[in-house]
Amino acid sequence: MDINPQWITLVTASTAMIASIAGPFVNTRIAKIQFKANVLSVNRQKWIETMRDLVASLNSQFLTVAAIRQSVEEPTSVAIAQDPELFRRVENLLRTVSKIELMLNPLEHDHMQLNTLMRAGIDQLRSPRPERGIEDRIEVISLDITQAAQAIFKREWLRVKRGE
Repeated sequence: MDINPQWITLVTASTAMIASIAGPFVNTRIAKIQFKANVLSVNRQKWIETMRDLVASLNSQFLTVAAIRQSVEEPTSVAIAQDPELFRRVENLLRTVSKIELMLNPLEHDHMQLNTLMRAGIDQLRSPRPERGIEDRIEVISLDITQAAQAIFKREWLRVKRGE
């Protein structure tokens, strides 16, 4: 069997041409995928860290304001208006809730659950008269917030590990 040397040259040249065209395309495609995965993973890690700090701050603020609220007899708005320290603490609490709300995805069930728990805590603090056990109820809500946030963090961390 005799192979024409021109065919060998043609096949070799064609292979070299295909490699020179496909190589940069494949490299560019891989670079885009890696860049996207790295950027998303880094941003997701930052989101997890920020949310962890905010949730810890939120729980601390809830428990502090609940302790103060338990000792005040007036309706919430009157007590806040009369006490600048309480006003500052409530303002910080509401700012933290707002920051967390802005970081949540309203389309995800566990994010909605976390938002509902935060709103339940605020509603407890707004009660017209401080009932006995408000600190206990806020503590239960705070624990529920922690559990809901941990579930969210776990899912997001798995996404980071997968490079999503």
